[in-house]
Amino acid sequence: MMHVPPSGSIEPPVSADALLAAAQDAAAFLGDRAATAGIALARPPAFGIDDETRARAGLLIATAIMSAETALRAAEPALDVGDPGTLGDRFILAGLLARSGLAAAALLRAEEHRLTAALIRVTGETEGPGAQRLDPIGGDFAAEAFAVRAAEAARTERTGDPLLPLHDIAAEDRHALFWQVAACLADRALAAGAPEETLHRAAAAAVARALAAIDDGEGIAPAAMRLAYRLDAAQQLDDHLLAGTLAGGRIASLAAMLAIRAGIPFDDSRAMLTDPARFAVLSRACDVERGIAAAMILALALGLDRGFGPDPAEAAAVLVEAYGLLPVNRARAEVRRVRLEPQYRDALAALAGRAC
Repeated sequence: MMHVPPSGSIEPPVSADALLAAAQDAAAFLGDRAATAGIALARPPAFGIDDETRARAGLLIATAIMSAETALRAAEPALDVGDPGTLGDRFILAGLLARSGLAAAALLRAEEHRLTAALIRVTGETEGPGAQRLDPIGGDFAAEAFAVRAAEAARTERTGDPLLPLHDIAAEDRHALFWQVAACLADRALAAGAPEETLHRAAAAAVARALAAIDDGEGIAPAAMRLAYRLDAAQQLDDHLLAGTLAGGRIASLAAMLAIRAGIPFDDSRAMLTDPARFAVLSRACDVERGIAAAMILALALGLDRGFGPDPAEAAAVLVEAYGLLPVNRARAEVRRVRLEPQYRDALAALAGRAC
């Protein structure tokens, strides 16, 4: 979604400072929403979370909890107590969802799925001409492109609904999820009379075995980054490829390509695709040609539009005008600030008299 200042429009007048301010405001807003996703998803519509996205995120959360439960039950018979697949409600009622990053990961995946479908509708293409060189069957990048397609397939149900594989959850959030689910199972076992000391050792061993069985290299992020590195080495990471990848709704692949060109981590790049102003700054940092950037900013603004607030085309036009006024070096410095320690970065922004 596009963050809108209290005035109801992108901050006028058009300038490089206004574009950076809009991007910084969006980063703060979306950061706050991610931090409170577990609470926000349990409330009536707020933080721009529509009913469809809320429902999809809820299903992804329930499925992730059940996947962790299944793995832990299989890893340790002592935890295989009670009816399987019934921990979700207790997990949430105990407040565990608010203590992990699972809700934020599920929300990000649900919104990415929605954006993919919206981009394809907006552009009218299943894949832009610039991205046709990424044929997974033949061509110079077939192996890497096929691996990305396989990772994408693992993130989508046969019905077309999104999935959230465990290897696509950040390691620290996945670690927290498994320990929390293990605690739920252990609590049941204790209630059934299991000896506490033995059970805790068994739970720890089960968590270790279950986590060790998950291969982080199978996720969408590593697959997309391998493809982007290969393209970069072949000097094929050009503007037309970026535009074609966006037109095809391949968010993860685009995030990886922009990450390589900007010199930032994948997760930071992907986060900047959640708001048109942040995307404009990232594109400028990558020195994308203005005409191509304009089309991409418009497509993303339309794709992220929720049907309320300022007209996305008008907002995009303001961003594009500011895009041409923002020096590339300044955009790069702004984008690379994401690599700083968050509290340090926030303090620098406060000292400069602006939000980060």
